[in-house]
Amino acid sequence: MELSKEEIQKVEHFLNVKDIVYVDIRLEVLDHIVSEVEEKMDSQNKSFQEVFASVKQKWNSQLKETSSLLFGVGFSAPKIVIQKARKVYWKHYLLLLASYFIPFVLFTHYNLKIQNPSNFDVFIILKGILIVSFISFFYMLLAKNNKIETTYSFILKAQSLSLFMGLIAVLIVFSELKELNGINVGLFCAFIFSTVNYFHFYKKHKVAIKQYKIS
Repeated sequence: MELSKEEIQKVEHFLNVKDIVYVDIRLEVLDHIVSEVEEKMDSQNKSFQEVFASVKQKWNSQLKETSSLLFGVGFSAPKIVIQKARKVYWKHYLLLLASYFIPFVLFTHYNLKIQNPSNFDVFIILKGILIVSFISFFYMLLAKNNKIETTYSFILKAQSLSLFMGLIAVLIVFSELKELNGINVGLFCAFIFSTVNYFHFYKKHKVAIKQYKIS
């Protein structure tokens, strides 16, 4: 039995109450709930109200507001959004850690240090890369469509402040650097990777908006 337009609107209202505004999640959940209600109405021969009440009870645990240490306790979203965000971000987080620790361990193990790095042309290139990364980050931050939420925009929001503060810190460190060592090379690599990572999820966010035909 197909749900009427009014009944589908009630399902949509339920999602609004639960703050399911993330378009990639919302349409999937809406489809699942509608299909589940229709199936149970047919198999159990019950009214929409009865079936919808039981289905809502089942989905409440997945739609409750929660947070994750991976993104910071200050960034909360429905559990189903956090779960998807964690799934797609986890490997990028591990790569971020690797981007710091690999150069740090190599430089420290081999005791690689460069005194007065500003005297070398390669240092100017490194500073140029940092400045380009900083400008690119600000462009993506301002160009991102903040009116439309996706799982990827949640990840971007959780990353934005730490990436901004990190880039500022690295720019300050590199502006008065007396020695290039494992610590600051690791920081440089980590924040360059963070910018690339941000761009990856920025593109994913844009693709999701186009996929669901939202302008």
